[in-house]
Amino acid sequence: MNELPLPKESHLKPFPFVAPHRVVAWAVWIGIFLVAYNFFAVSRGEEAARDALGSRFYVPLLVTVFLTLFAFFYWRIRRWAGAYHQGVSFFSAGDEQEASRRFEEAARRATQGPQRAVSVAMMGQCQLAQGNTGRALELFGSAERSGKLRSSVPAMHRWMPGLISMARLAEGDLASARAWLAEGRKRNGDLPPIYALLPEVALLCREGNPAAAVSALDARAGEADALVGRDARRLKLLRAFALDAMDPASHTAAIDAALASLRPTRPGDFELLSARWPELQAFLERRGLSHAA
Repeated sequence: MNELPLPKESHLKPFPFVAPHRVVAWAVWIGIFLVAYNFFAVSRGEEAARDALGSRFYVPLLVTVFLTLFAFFYWRIRRWAGAYHQGVSFFSAGDEQEASRRFEEAARRATQGPQRAVSVAMMGQCQLAQGNTGRALELFGSAERSGKLRSSVPAMHRWMPGLISMARLAEGDLASARAWLAEGRKRNGDLPPIYALLPEVALLCREGNPAAAVSALDARAGEADALVGRDARRLKLLRAFALDAMDPASHTAAIDAALASLRPTRPGDFELLSARWPELQAFLERRGLSHAA
């Protein structure tokens, strides 16, 4: 598989192993420990002075520092969570552009590696939905390179290869797309593949095997029904395209039904697939759908 690129922006890259904010946090905690240790480990001869001084200075200081740090990190987490959940809401509503902005803000506010990785991965999904494959691959590369999804968000780690495969397919790199699909099957194990049906069907069509594409759609109807929005419309388009490639005369009714079911279309729905796929672009023009691409 080709090495994935990384974004240039520092707030979209994986957290470094030694991040400045972590160094500061550890320094503060070590300082608190040393102060507490020196205070409570004084000799017995100084016990009375320790009690008098501690009640007036050390104990209130330690409590204040602890509560301040707790409030600060709680506030940072709440800011990240607010931006991230706003992104999810916009993405669910089909506004990928605004969702991408919110996910980028979440990545900027992240204080931990998993927070940034999941924010960047969702931002990449928004960019892919809009057809910005180069940008999507950079963001997916950041999430993959961080290694945080495997342990912290295993479901996202499993479905990431399907999205990368879709981006590679859209760029015309069929070998890389096929390799990422294989990686996705390896990660999923016995679990149903996620986000893999669309690139698998598209690859079969592009490789000149429309019958296998239709068979895959029929055999995995549950996965197809689980897709929503643009991905669902793209899959219905591929069904119509595959049936047309097999035998348009004998599949006229099925082709018309598939095309009717994907309406209403939105600008940009099919550009991701058709931009580097002349045969699909010709099919869209012939069927009066090129305006949606």
